[in-house]
Amino acid sequence: MSIEINLPNGTKTKGTQIGFETEKEDWNLYKLTGGTQVKLKTVVTEIYRLETKDPATGKNRFLVKSETVIATQ
Repeated sequence: MSIEINLPNGTKTKGTQIGFETEKEDWNLYKLTGGTQVKLKTVVTEIYRLETKDPATGKNRFLVKSETVIATQ
């Protein structure tokens, strides 16, 4: 599926959604004053390969959509 994407510099490009498999998702752990532990994990939901290439390297650019999962202990 191809979509139009607004880039941070104000230009637009198209991107094609590509499939992926999650190989590993780790938690980031933070201990708060008082002992509560906060856990954060980024979970990727969609990846798009952009039609425009990085001007400095000529390599493909990607847009990654994600969610942050938060848990406490």
